[in-house]
Amino acid sequence: MRGKHIKRGLALAGIAGLALSATFLAAPVSARAELPAGPPAKSTSIVSHDNVLTSKVTKRITGTGVEAQAKALADYWTPARMKAAKSLERTANRSDSARQRTQQSALQGTAGSVAPSRTSKVSAKIAPQYSQPNLPSNTPAARTNGKVFFSHDGGNYVCSAAVVNSEGKSLIWTAGHCLGEDGVWSSNVVFVPAYSNGTAPYGVWYAKNIATTSRWFNNHDWAYDVGAVTLHANFGYRIADYLGAQGIKWGEKTKTFTAAAFGYPADDPFDGETLYRADGKTTDKGDGTLFMTSGLTGGSSGGPWFRNFDGDWGYVNGHNDFIYLDAPLYMYSPYYGAQVADLYTHVRKMSADAVSGPTPKISGTAKVGKKLTAKPGTWKPSGTKLSYQWYRNSTKISGATKSTYKLLKADKKKKITVKVTGKKDGYANTTKTSAKTKTVK
Repeated sequence: MRGKHIKRGLALAGIAGLALSATFLAAPVSARAELPAGPPAKSTSIVSHDNVLTSKVTKRITGTGVEAQAKALADYWTPARMKAAKSLERTANRSDSARQRTQQSALQGTAGSVAPSRTSKVSAKIAPQYSQPNLPSNTPAARTNGKVFFSHDGGNYVCSAAVVNSEGKSLIWTAGHCLGEDGVWSSNVVFVPAYSNGTAPYGVWYAKNIATTSRWFNNHDWAYDVGAVTLHANFGYRIADYLGAQGIKWGEKTKTFTAAAFGYPADDPFDGETLYRADGKTTDKGDGTLFMTSGLTGGSSGGPWFRNFDGDWGYVNGHNDFIYLDAPLYMYSPYYGAQVADLYTHVRKMSADAVSGPTPKISGTAKVGKKLTAKPGTWKPSGTKLSYQWYRNSTKISGATKSTYKLLKADKKKKITVKVTGKKDGYANTTKTSAKTKTVK
C-alpha cells in the first residue's frame, strides 16, 4: 500500500479500564419517522426496508420512476451538502456484556466466504484522484470503498462502506447503525465510491433497499450491528459489474488476524474528505465483538476490515463500528458469524432492476442486396432506448448499428444475427441476441 496510513501496534494495557459507555462512529441513517419494516424477511433474524426519500428530495423530482428519483437524489446531495454531512454519535451502556458473552458460541455458525469479483469497467487511463493512502481512484481498494450519505432527524450524516460481491452484483456492506436503529429506518441513502474532497468520480448510487439484523434494529445488540444496502444501477451497470467487488468471510474459527481497515474518519483530527487506512491485529473480546488499534474516528463507521488483503483485494471480515470514550484508539467490530451469514443470505440475490425485452427477430430475405429488419418487440420499462449491432457469423459488422441492414457481397454464404441492447437511466442494461438467419445467398 503506497503512501501514509495509520499503523499502530496492539496495546492491551488500556482495555481493563474501559468505561461503561461507548460512542458509534457514524450516524444511524433515517428521518425520525416511525416507518414500517417493509416486506417480511425470509429469516426472522433479518429486517429490511425500501429506501425512503424525504420531502426535501421528492420536491425535486420531475418525471416518474427510478430515473427521476435518482436524479433528484443526486441533485440533493451536492458537493457542499456532502462536505457538511456529519457523523452522529450514539452512546450505549454495556450492562448486558455478560449476557452477550454467553451468546458468542451461537454466533460462530458455519464458516463461509465469497471471493472478490476482480472484473470491472474502469479504465486505468482515468485521471487519478489521490486519497490519504495515495490510492488513485481507479485502483480496486479506492473504487470499492466509499461514503454512505443519509438523512436523520432533519440532518445529513455520513458513514463508510465497501462494495461486496454477490449474485445480485448490487451490494455494499456497512454498519447496521448507519441504516437504522430503535425501530427507525434510514432515508435519502446514497453511496459514493472513491469519494475524495467533495468529488464523486464514479457518480452517486441510489439505494434501493437497506437491511440489518433484527437484534440490532430492535434490541441495540452490538454483536449484531451489521448492515447491507442494495443499490440501483448507474451508467447502465450494477455496481459490482462496474467497479468490481471485495469478498466477504464469516464463521472463521481464527479470530485473530491482521486487518487492513479503511474508512473516511470525519471527527477531529480528520475532516472526512479522504480515505484512510489503519492496520492492526484483531483480538477477541469474548462478547461477540473483536477489537484492533486504529485511531479512526466518527465517519469511518461501516468501513471494512479486510482479511487476506493483498493491497487491492481482500475479504470483509469486520468493520469499524464503535469505540469506548476513554480508549479511543481501540476500534471494535462485531465478530462475523451466523448473523452475517443470515444477512448475506437475505441480500445476496437482491439486485438493481434491469430493462427487459424479448429475443429479437429478423425479417427479410437472406440474399445479397436485400434488406433485413430487426424486430425488437416491446421492452420495459417505458422509455427504454434501444441500440442495434449486426453480426456476420458472430463477427461484428463495422457500422451496422441501425434497426435495418442491407446484405453485402461479404455476407454471402454467411449467417447474420443482430444484438439489441436496452438502456434506461437507473436500470442495468440488457442485451438480447436474435437467432441466426438462413445462409445468405
